[in-house]
Amino acid sequence: MCLGTSFPAWQAEAIRELMRLPEVEIGLLILPDRADSPGGIRRLLAEPRHLLWNLYNKGYIQRRSVASRSVDMSDELRGVPDIICQTLPVGRFGEALSEEDLEVIRGHDLDVILRFAFGILKGDILETPRYGVWSFHHGDEREYRGQPPGFWEMMEGETTVGTILQRITERLDGGTVLERGRFKLTPHSYRRTRDEAFSGGAVFASIAVRRILSGDMSRVDAAPSTTEAPLRRSPGNMTMLRFLLRQVAAFLRSQWQGMALASKWSVGIADVPVASLLEGAVPEFSWAPEQGKSRYLADPFLDPTGATSTVLVEDYDHDSHRGVISALDLDGDRVARPVLDAGVHASYPYLLTRDGDVYCIPETYQAEEVRLYRSLSFPEKWELAGVLLGGGRFLDPTIVRHRDRWWLFCTYEGADSNTKLYAFHSIDLEGPWEQHVLNPIKCDVTSSRPGGTPFMVNGSLFRPAQDSSSSYGGAVAINRVDRLDPDGFEETIVTRIGPLQTGRYRAGIHTVSGHGERTVVDGRRDVFVFSAFRRELKGRLRRLLRRR
Repeated sequence: MCLGTSFPAWQAEAIRELMRLPEVEIGLLILPDRADSPGGIRRLLAEPRHLLWNLYNKGYIQRRSVASRSVDMSDELRGVPDIICQTLPVGRFGEALSEEDLEVIRGHDLDVILRFAFGILKGDILETPRYGVWSFHHGDEREYRGQPPGFWEMMEGETTVGTILQRITERLDGGTVLERGRFKLTPHSYRRTRDEAFSGGAVFASIAVRRILSGDMSRVDAAPSTTEAPLRRSPGNMTMLRFLLRQVAAFLRSQWQGMALASKWSVGIADVPVASLLEGAVPEFSWAPEQGKSRYLADPFLDPTGATSTVLVEDYDHDSHRGVISALDLDGDRVARPVLDAGVHASYPYLLTRDGDVYCIPETYQAEEVRLYRSLSFPEKWELAGVLLGGGRFLDPTIVRHRDRWWLFCTYEGADSNTKLYAFHSIDLEGPWEQHVLNPIKCDVTSSRPGGTPFMVNGSLFRPAQDSSSSYGGAVAINRVDRLDPDGFEETIVTRIGPLQTGRYRAGIHTVSGHGERTVVDGRRDVFVFSAFRRELKGRLRRLLRRR
């Protein structure tokens, strides 16, 4: 259901994601017989209470939005039949299609109708396609219904904005939720927040179709949402003034923090089993000494054999803007010594064992591959044992053996690095590795990106993940994996760890690793580092000169 063959960029991406599936064919374009609602100065003056919002939205947001940029898909949709439908009013706001138009649509034997046009649909059209009419809603319908998308979340101080794909029912915002995601809210930019929610969820229709193709009908047949959340409206002029002033203040704050502050991480140690974190109590951590003004230690992973008190860490230097993998003896002097230089920036030295050997899978996204290193003498000597994945900028690769195969979790460097989780599986550690059929298997900035070593408790697998909703590495969510197989994935957030409330490192935490009776984490504080400030200043000046 659309207005023609030109679409906002996020809608075009949703259609293209579907067209990439060999089993999918675009069978029909369903067009309304009415033109777009009138715009221009008459429309603005007709709503004086919302004048500032309309000027801001139409004059700035719609023009600058990446997600709303018009994309011509006439070549890609050439040959697809269309039908122009008349609508009949139903109640105060609803509309239905005529029986004549419904008969034509039924003749195309559609599995799904994806709604990008028309109003609040009622009647038989909702049951005409085999799996219903699907529509995007930008906002978590349990809390935010109505319009504008993402605006009221910003006004009320939320850190995320939701997006859902739902199978429409007769009840407004009471559809069956097929896919759900949470995306980062940018306090100083409504445009960026809106684009994140729109573009981030564009893949949902493809994921929902892939679920059906794999035989999973649980979401299509699930009970509809029973939300009773209030229906939001466009903001009035006074609300808009407060909103714009908040955005200015947030922008100035973000510029200062981005220029003047840099992250300083350290490693915290507690003599408790990692499973104790599931109870919600956070132990007191002792901290490794900081390694100088321009260096920090992050991403700690304990010796997986338990034979030593060694952790491997990312050893990052702000001066060189590069990390190496170092070892730290927790029961010794706790001074970091480099043990693995990958030739590119390296971090997140994930450790595992197989057949008595110790392996390290560091993040080496600049090399566009996931490397497997085998220990020759832990922790000082390593050899490259293979490349598990290539052709991508993989972040925080985390491998776990679960039931009959190995699983690799990661995100990709870029706009969705903290939001979209990908999974690969293999019978053998060395591969070949196969993509999960639902990739990305999760879209949630609060609990997607890997954040430490998965662990088992009472037969259940728990997966630490980063919560970057308030800031990068702000906290760690512990997820219970409820389903993990080649055709499906489900997990539930059980608890969140951090940011810590005591000590020096209260700005964030993004890695949790445990073995036996010991747990290690990393903690962040934000400080002024001259080399980081100088690099950031140079980068901003270069970008400014480029624009002139």
